[in-house]
Amino acid sequence: MDAVVVYRIFGLDLDATFALVRVLVTLVVIFFTIRIPFKRNYHWMFLVVSIVILWHSFFNFYDQLATNAADLPIGNLLLDLAHTRVLALVLFQFVVYFVSRKVSRLMKAVLIAGYAFVTAAVWVPDFVDPRFLGNGKWALNAFGWANGSGTGDVYLRPYNIDIFVTLIGILAFFLLIRYYRSQKSDLLRGQTKYIIIGLLLFFVGFYSLYISRATGGPNPQDLIGAAGDFILLLGLRKKGFYSVTPMVETATVEGPVRYALEDGRSYLAHDQKAAFEGFSEAVRRGHEGLLITRIFPTEVREDYGIETTPIRWLAESKGQDVISPGDLLGLSLTIKDFLEKAKKPVVMLQGIEYLTTYNGFTPILRLINGLRESSAGMSGILILPIVPETLNKQDEALLTTETTPMPMPTGR
Repeated sequence: MDAVVVYRIFGLDLDATFALVRVLVTLVVIFFTIRIPFKRNYHWMFLVVSIVILWHSFFNFYDQLATNAADLPIGNLLLDLAHTRVLALVLFQFVVYFVSRKVSRLMKAVLIAGYAFVTAAVWVPDFVDPRFLGNGKWALNAFGWANGSGTGDVYLRPYNIDIFVTLIGILAFFLLIRYYRSQKSDLLRGQTKYIIIGLLLFFVGFYSLYISRATGGPNPQDLIGAAGDFILLLGLRKKGFYSVTPMVETATVEGPVRYALEDGRSYLAHDQKAAFEGFSEAVRRGHEGLLITRIFPTEVREDYGIETTPIRWLAESKGQDVISPGDLLGLSLTIKDFLEKAKKPVVMLQGIEYLTTYNGFTPILRLINGLRESSAGMSGILILPIVPETLNKQDEALLTTETTPMPMPTGR
């Protein structure tokens, strides 16, 4: 044992170093996961995934710090509570929540069966007969402590490939790819790409563990998994919504107020020019604004003297500051993200007729009601211009009951 030459970095063997990197990365991931706005079920499930990873990587690190084999059994028992099969299952549950607003009976049955299997094949043996998971014959190799194959491996992990982890991985990627192909939203398609890449790195890490056990090489699972952690986090934060940074307008206006807009109100405007003028005046008098419009942003800036206020173009074209008319989720989260950040927000959504043609009126009314409530909760101003007679009377009446008429300008 003493004759084994161990490769070390900063006094730690390689496997301990990889585990420490995973611990530190996971702590950062947990910190930023907690700060994700608009938390949904899959955000909370990702937090659970991160906690399980932290448990696994911490006790892996703890095991690798041992100076003799007699110190390993307790640490390994705690490590196996977050066994690779457990990690794969909670990742799968995260995927199920991500692709489904309401989990189907079939997926519920799969999850129940998965946890029953994990209980029978991991948690119960971990306390009753740990040799089922590993034979307990710990040996120090050039990269750290390694455990031998368990008695259950011949049935559950033939050729060092875990059957359960592999099946769970196939099903998870099937769900993600099917979800990606079914989405029209650029936001959700972009987010799904991140999830797929991050999950791929997780499973590459799992298989690298199996390879290291078969060859006696270093175990890069934690190092590869750490990259997967970050990519999943980027997908949830960066691609979870279109972020907007509120900016104070550099162009200012003086003189008496022409449009008496009150904080906390939502205005319906039948005059497009008046709506643009009212929005422009508000941002030039100190409000932080967000304009979403069907008109090309450069034209709006030239016509109404808007210089730094963020503008998003409502169009089917591709671009950084473009929102597709079919991406109502992205549109909603863009505005809500802005409302959360701005101190004195004013939002104008121009193009309701275009959105209605693309999606139907009921989803647009639902969107407007949600935005109206969010804006009022932040003491913001919401301006909704429509072209007269482009909506049917019933739809326009519904909009009228949810809003306040845009005030006429003074001084005309």
